[in-house]
Amino acid sequence: MDADKYNFVCEHFEEHSGMTKEFLLTVYAKKGGQPLEISILETKSKRVLLKRGVYEQDGAVHLEDMYKGGTVTVCARKIKILDYADNATRELFTRGCELVCTRIGSAAFSELGSILSASFDAGFRIKRIKTLAEQGSRPAVALELVGEDAKRWPEVAQGSVSSTAFAAITNLATFPEGKDSTATYDNCSLCIIRPHAVREGKSGDIVSSLLSSGFEISAITSYSLLKSQVENFYEVYKTIVPSSQFSAMIGELASGVCIAMEVRSQDEVVGKLRELCGPYDVEIARHLRPNTIRAQLGRDNVHNAVHCTDLPEDGVLESQYFFSILSSA
Repeated sequence: MDADKYNFVCEHFEEHSGMTKEFLLTVYAKKGGQPLEISILETKSKRVLLKRGVYEQDGAVHLEDMYKGGTVTVCARKIKILDYADNATRELFTRGCELVCTRIGSAAFSELGSILSASFDAGFRIKRIKTLAEQGSRPAVALELVGEDAKRWPEVAQGSVSSTAFAAITNLATFPEGKDSTATYDNCSLCIIRPHAVREGKSGDIVSSLLSSGFEISAITSYSLLKSQVENFYEVYKTIVPSSQFSAMIGELASGVCIAMEVRSQDEVVGKLRELCGPYDVEIARHLRPNTIRAQLGRDNVHNAVHCTDLPEDGVLESQYFFSILSSA
């Protein structure tokens, strides 16, 4: 056998037909760090939708994303993993994909970046995150992580924050559902941590950079966006950037979990956030603004770590798109 083989029961919602279809997704993992191969078989009709091969148009698929309840994007299809299709796959992935659900109180909000960084370093990945309304100047945060040996989480959290902050961290039985938001839609800008940066464990550094620079983060929500939702959001850039880059931008933002944040400041928040993020072109940022987020954490013009609002008049509009329009969809 030339590769380890893992089988998953999955579903995909087809936007054009409004139908949800179930299928079998098989992942083939070769040794030596080679890209994963994938095949997809429609469960009901037994029709092959994708023959075995490497499909990385929307970004590479990673084994660590293949857990029950997770989502991956293959050929512009947003695929939700419902279950493991055989005992061998279940036993392997259940061990490495235990869930941690925790509430980070407002007293620990200033150390949220450290918590996210420590979680990634300990092998936990962000599944979902959202802010919760709480009395005081800062919200609380609900955080759902996935990783191996969930009982390690309290020790990881305790080692990453002050004693005061740790006292404000409590367990949650389940992640709070609902479409409520802490967004203000007032004197705000939007910052999105791109999927590649979330996968690479850079979320904590980005959150820490925002907070240490004096910004208020008034709302946070994670999304796994459909391609159509990204196209609507990026419509204004369609005639500004080259078509190949525009297509790549859409594919990247729809390639996995992203984290949207409503960011506020006393004055000129859009311009100030844009300065902190740096030039869109990563190479230019490294030469002219080496201390900016994109210069330090970006890889190229598509994988440049963050999106931030460009124009002052768009700050409220972009925040509303993510925290009102998408949240109510």
